Amino acid sequence: MKIKNIFMLLGLAGLFAACNEDPEFYKLDKQPDEMHVKASTDELICDQGKAQETAITFTWDAQTSPYGKDDKVKYGIRFYASSNKERYITSVYDVEEGKREFSLTNEQLNNIIGRWTVAGDRILVTAQLLANVQNENHYVLPAISTVEFAVTGYERFPENIFFVMKDAATGEVTKQTLTQKERGTGVYQATFDIYPCTYHIETTANDYPVYGADLTDDKGEKMVYVTTGDYTEFTCDEIGSRTVIVDTNEEYYDCRLLDIIPLPNDKMWIVGMGTSVGWNTDTPEGKMTMIGGARDPYIWSWTGQFYNVEDAKAIKDDSPGEFKIGLGSGWSDPFLFAPYANADPATEHGFSGPRLQNDGGDNKWVVKTSGIYTLTVYLLADDPHTTFEPVTE
Repeated sequence: MKIKNIFMLLGLAGLFAACNEDPEFYKLDKQPDEMHVKASTDELICDQGKAQETAITFTWDAQTSPYGKDDKVKYGIRFYASSNKERYITSVYDVEEGKREFSLTNEQLNNIIGRWTVAGDRILVTAQLLANVQNENHYVLPAISTVEFAVTGYERFPENIFFVMKDAATGEVTKQTLTQKERGTGVYQATFDIYPCTYHIETTANDYPVYGADLTDDKGEKMVYVTTGDYTEFTCDEIGSRTVIVDTNEEYYDCRLLDIIPLPNDKMWIVGMGTSVGWNTDTPEGKMTMIGGARDPYIWSWTGQFYNVEDAKAIKDDSPGEFKIGLGSGWSDPFLFAPYANADPATEHGFSGPRLQNDGGDNKWVVKTSGIYTLTVYLLADDPHTTFEPVTE
């Protein structure tokens, strides 16, 4: 009996000793790097003049599965600044199935490093290739292969660009500075007097790089980017104040000379008993918003409650159903008026102004059907008009 108890005590001691040992967890084996990824160059400077051309290409050998030769392997690649992997890293770019190479254009690579460093600075970048084995029964840790290379990027959107005109009659050259109204958009503008001339756009205080005219464009607005050599000048036959808008984004790449109706105080507001604003001038409730953005700054709108004559009378019997658009701070400032008195905004899309009411009559729009509408005003001098669209849920 005593011997049996001794063996039981020895067994419990062994059990407690085992419990005091560090537990052993199952660990996934790291996969050896069979890919040995290579870069087509170990150093490069991104070239904006070749933005859509390949800047760098990565190639590698096939990675195999530890469980069977028939397992598929999917590849992905990501990039990070070598100095700070935790902070500077891109998401994974999938590699097309069956391919063992991946390329970046100058623009793509420049956009990546543009988040990590300023233009003109050299930066070390690591490309990290991942191989994911597709096995139905086992999870396989991705194999990893890396290669480092150095890149110097260009400034995609400089602070200013320059509109350079040569007078067609005298040959005199003048230069106007264009700026981004909304930083980071790549859309530049300025308003100044235009005369018959030829012109191009310079991106620096020096001659190059420049934007010249694209001869394949029938409208004569599209640009080409030229870093050296010959380029074609744009031609202008217009006279007077114009807003020059240059859009350097690839989807537009154009230069437009727009005759935009100027706003005396760079604001618009709606007023009248045909709206929920009532006869209250320059109010936050009546403020119209410029919705065209940097590219189309001539488009303004207001969305709100409009009342017809009957519904407006129920609120206040004071010029019911009417409204107009203010451009200053009060009644003595210019307005936009209806094309004639009592015009229906849903069918009459012209307007008169900017002007004072004594310079042509205090013509107002009159709403025919109450409801919530969006009134939009287009301030292009060669196509001034409005739209009046019901808002549906």
